[in-house]
Order: sequence, then structure tokens, then C-alpha cells
Amino acid sequence: MPALAAAQPSRRVGRLGPGQVFADLKVRVNEGFNLGGDYHSVAGDAPTDRKSLEFFKRYGANLVTITASRNLAQVVGQPVPSERSVEELGPWDGDALKRMQDDCRKMDMVLECVRMDSAFIIMKTNDDRRRWLDRLKDNIRKCSEAGVTSISYHWCMIPQQRNKRAVVRGGATHNGFTLPANWRTLPPDYAGVVSLEEYWARIEIFLKDIIPVARQYKVRMSLHPFDPGGLPAGYLGVTNYDADFANGLKRYVAMVDDPHNALSYCAGVGGESFKNPNDQLEIMRYLLERNKVTQVHMRNIIGGQNDFQEVFLDMGDINYYNITRLLRDTGYAGTILPDHNPRHPDDPKSLQSYGFANGYLLGLKRGVNEEAKLILGQAA
Repeated sequence: MPALAAAQPSRRVGRLGPGQVFADLKVRVNEGFNLGGDYHSVAGDAPTDRKSLEFFKRYGANLVTITASRNLAQVVGQPVPSERSVEELGPWDGDALKRMQDDCRKMDMVLECVRMDSAFIIMKTNDDRRRWLDRLKDNIRKCSEAGVTSISYHWCMIPQQRNKRAVVRGGATHNGFTLPANWRTLPPDYAGVVSLEEYWARIEIFLKDIIPVARQYKVRMSLHPFDPGGLPAGYLGVTNYDADFANGLKRYVAMVDDPHNALSYCAGVGGESFKNPNDQLEIMRYLLERNKVTQVHMRNIIGGQNDFQEVFLDMGDINYYNITRLLRDTGYAGTILPDHNPRHPDDPKSLQSYGFANGYLLGLKRGVNEEAKLILGQAA
């Protein structure tokens, strides 16, 4: 059996026992969290065609996340903010959702989540945002009727920040980010200048209007933190809700304290948001113990806040053994997904990278549960 990763001690607790990440959190066996696949690794022509679903299933993923387009049919890319009108952003095709769910069920899989774009947060007028919210309410109903249990989203006031690329290993390359020295003089991006107060005001309107509808239809709204977190206030004209990453997420889930106001928590973003990437364990525990997480995205980095390089899951600074221990011991019952894998010319869709990542995540899950059995004296 390989040597176990050393636990990261918490600032809040004392001496740790075997296999613990927090001394006051008891070790348990937890088989309740499962592997998912999403739009990052679409093997076929559409995310739920047979070729794509067989790829997910071969590598242990039985839960599927798609991105939203006008017809919810052939969607591969990352949803990005847009100045598009409400009409161009929908409505979603409820019949297409049902067909995609049927495709999954035929293979004993589940279409669990739709990733929508972030147009709401950058729309210029209250009227446009209100019309968008009305459209989303109908889309929530369609998801519920199709058996989709979650809608995730990514409030991008500015584009995802990457400004460098490097060889990781074996000729594979991946992206990174270093905060520019002249960041204070950079002009605002497409959203213009948006104060922290205005940003939170838009979020409050969204949550107070949408979460009751999500509760009615039993669809959890799941925020993916902005990537990267922890950018300085005023960067490219805006101050994100997560300028202070941990407190921003606490404020977000507390604004409407309801199980349907949740997170697609990204441990890669969490690592990018602290000087020490493993300091995110505190905020992860806070959210997990309050049932505020529907999915956990997993990718690794070298570095930390405002200076990092993305790498393969097994080679970075984030201790994913401890993160998986935390999922185990908090009783997490959601989905884990690989995220942002390196690319190589021989693997244009990164399917090799995602197959490797899936196997790594399944190994982590089995490893922490075998460890728990040993600690608890259960038969392996």
C-alpha cells in the first residue's frame, strides 16, 4: 500500500489522529460521492451521444453535466459572458433535455446538471436582467421535468484570467496566470466599472427571485466560483464577490440560506485563491458541513493566489488526498469531476488527460475509504 499523504493541520484544532484532516472530524467510510463527466471531454459529436457516454462510462463516470445553448444539442465549449439578448439566450428546449436524459438512462447514467452562461451579471439594465430571470424560471421548470437536479453557473464580470502557457510533461501544455505588475492601470473589460456594492446588489436580486422557484421544482442552483478567486479589488474595473474568497462564498450562501442555493465548488479555483492552496480546506469544510456543495471540480496547480500554473492532478501543490479525505469524513454525497486538463497535439480533445484524471479520482476515493476501514478496524 502506498504511503499516505500527510494531513494538513488546521489552525483551529490540535493534534491530529491517523487519517484525519481535522482533529475534531471523525474518520468514516463514505461511498456516497460519485464521479461525473462534463463538457470538457466530449468524445463524440454531442455530450450525450453514444460515443461520449461510452467514454464517460469507460472511465467510471455515471453523472453528466452539459452546457446550455439555444437547442441544448451540440454543446462542447465553456460558457462565457455575452452581450447577447435574452431572446438569443433561450428558451432551452425542454424536449431536447428529455431526449438527452433518455440517452443517459439507456446506459444506466444520469444527466444531472446543466451549465448556463453568465449573461445576467453583466447585463446593463434592470429590465434586461428581469426578463432574463423570467426566462430562467421557465428553464428551471424544464430541467425539473427532464429529471435534471442542478443548474450551475459562473458569474463572470470579466473573462477567466489566463496569460501564460507552459509545458507540463511529455510535451503536454497547460495554462497559468500571473497578476500583471501594471494591473492598476489596465482598462475595464466589457462589463465596465462595477462596484462591489452593485455586484452584490445584482446577486441579491438573482438569489431572492430564483431560489424560491428552484425550491419549488427541486433543482439546486450551483455557483462555480470565479476563476481565479482572490483577484485585487478593481481589477479590470470590477470587484468580484470572491475578492476575499472564503468570506465571499460564506456571504453568498448566507444571502438566501436554502439547500437550493449551493455551489459547484472548484478546488482548483480554491487553490488559486490562497497563498497556500491547501488553506482552502477550512472553507470547504464550512460549505460541506452545511450541505452547500453539489459538485466538486478537481484540478491541480503549482503556485497559489495570483501566480499559478495548471498541471496534471497528481503533480501540483494541492493535496487531493486530504481533499478527498474531507469529502469522506463530512459525508459528502455529491459529484466529483476532473477539470482543466493539459492538452497535447496527439490528443486534441484531451481525452487521454481526462481518462487519466478519472482514474486518479477513482483511486483517491478508493484509497481514502480503504484507509478509513483500516483505521476503524473494518475488514478490507
